[in-house]
Amino acid sequence: MGDSSNKPTELSHHEDPTSARLEQAGAATRAEARSVWSVLKENKKALAVILAVQSNAIIVGIEFSLPGNLLGIPAFVKEFGELSPATGSYAVEARVLTIWASLFAVAQMSGQFAGGFLSDRFGRRPTLYSVIFWTYIGVMLEVIATTWEMWLGSKIVIGFATGLMQATVTTVVSELAPRELRAIGLSFFNMAMNIGGLVATLVPWATNRAYGTDVSDLRAFRVPLYMALASPTITLILQLFLLPESPWWLLIKGKKDAARKSLIFMNSGNKNYDADQAILELEYTLQKEHELAEQARSSSYFDCFRGDDLRRTFCAVFPALTQNLTGQNLAGTYATYFFSLAGASDPLISSVITTAVGLAANFLSFFLLDSKRIGRWALLFGGLIVMTLSMLAIALIDVIGKGEYSSAAGKCLTLFVSLFIAASTVGPGVVGWTFTGESGSAHLRAKTITLGTMGNACAGLVFTSVLPYLLDADQANLGPKTGFIFFGLGVFCILAVYFFIPDFTGRSFAEIDELFARRIKARQFAKTTTTGFYGNDLEVTKQEVEGKL
Repeated sequence: MGDSSNKPTELSHHEDPTSARLEQAGAATRAEARSVWSVLKENKKALAVILAVQSNAIIVGIEFSLPGNLLGIPAFVKEFGELSPATGSYAVEARVLTIWASLFAVAQMSGQFAGGFLSDRFGRRPTLYSVIFWTYIGVMLEVIATTWEMWLGSKIVIGFATGLMQATVTTVVSELAPRELRAIGLSFFNMAMNIGGLVATLVPWATNRAYGTDVSDLRAFRVPLYMALASPTITLILQLFLLPESPWWLLIKGKKDAARKSLIFMNSGNKNYDADQAILELEYTLQKEHELAEQARSSSYFDCFRGDDLRRTFCAVFPALTQNLTGQNLAGTYATYFFSLAGASDPLISSVITTAVGLAANFLSFFLLDSKRIGRWALLFGGLIVMTLSMLAIALIDVIGKGEYSSAAGKCLTLFVSLFIAASTVGPGVVGWTFTGESGSAHLRAKTITLGTMGNACAGLVFTSVLPYLLDADQANLGPKTGFIFFGLGVFCILAVYFFIPDFTGRSFAEIDELFARRIKARQFAKTTTTGFYGNDLEVTKQEVEGKL
């Protein structure tokens, strides 16, 4: 692991000459979280680094939204579709849509799985640069595609790139952001996705208006593909100037001096910053992880399902997973397709409205994430309730109208989809990813985050494969009545979140470690005061708490 002088040492008053400073560092990790805005003012450089990293997520938003929006452009449908006997117009077959979505999701999961290994083995920074390389390849394949098979090839490459990025970005931000900015930093992922989604909705809408009257004019859908090349270019420029290696990863690898330099770079604008104290705070947390250096070298994904880490893995996976389980693919990925089948006069306009609502909700979430009056868990729980009820309303609109949509019914449909998107954004869309980034123990964090993103991708694979058949007029033709399915799943999610997901608002990694080690019940996390005993031996900690020592 490198020079032993760089390895974390055991907390011992008799053997460790820096024990006093380590104790001070430990107290700092347990101290009350400071005001977000005061920390933000002192850490402008760190914020810039986080934004540079999260700009990767713009391409995810583009690639998640673009396929569904392109289905609203006649030239795209004619190029990659067939004449539908049911409607008398061109449509991309449900079979083809399922193949696109399924193999995209499989490639995405492959990228997410590889992300945990690559970022642990080679570092977070090189892995992020590899994301940009694969994104370029995938988008260029999209641009030159002329058959649905060629389009499928581009989806496979981009799926791998976005999966690799999802696993790595969450790890990097959770490790680079100060405690008080960690939730906001992680929430930028969803906001960047919404920005990408809005761009991927507005540009096709504009090009369809400009060139869509002629179904043979391929510019209607090729121009939106050209703009997708701009996203990785912007990210590359930002990361070249701003991205350091994670100090956590450097410490795990025994590169203490490099970790100090990374911290100094990120906090160069803070005159009062003490890099040595920051290193000790990181070491304090790392030391609590059972000889972290050896575990990081030998740990496997199986360790995520053993002992207390099984519970932590569930907390990392499930909150973000609820977004898919409650209908995000119906209201988001297939929004334009969904509005078209529901009879909306301009489905792209409806998608623009719902995407803009999501972006506004994302901005609002920044002011709520670290509010101790509300807490992240309350945002997740409340968001799921609104999402579940919105799915019920969407289905009932179709039942009441017997499949016929008046102008009023169309507006109601747009209203409830907008409510769903807003709740999804503030709830699992933003808060879910903070749980993914904060739940894992340090030596398993990259792997836990990989499992979190892979879980979401697995659910996405199922629903994106099934939805085309449920919606298609030539297949099940359920249309908005599909909302009943997601209503039932939403009720399950609400119950699971209530009983099993804790609240991490304002907690440091060391505090979260202790609360999991003490096996505090989910609804007691926010109310429990950490002891400060969490140190060399978990059994000692438990006995101290239980009054057995």
